[in-house]
Amino acid sequence: MTASLTCRMIHSLEAGSVYAWENAEGGTGNILIEPEGSVARLCTPEGIILGDMLLDKNVGNVENPDPDPKVRRSFLMAASVIFQEGERQGRLPDKITRTYW
Repeated sequence: MTASLTCRMIHSLEAGSVYAWENAEGGTGNILIEPEGSVARLCTPEGIILGDMLLDKNVGNVENPDPDPKVRRSFLMAASVIFQEGERQGRLPDKITRTYW
């Protein structure tokens, strides 16, 4: 089974960078990467934070995980891909596409 994930930056705000993501299963959402580039949170396309779930890459775990496993998994995948590519490029990327098997 092949799965894919696409993330693209849609806004750069004072609160951070907003990414829209979409996976092969039809899931979509938005993630705010805070200005220091180490904390990810679910948000609206406008950058308004949704819920309390967050991932701090410096700590390495999710705080206040969403009870829906699909939301939690998609959030973790998207945030991880954005963080990994940011480290690889030395800056937050504009667009990322990943394919998994």
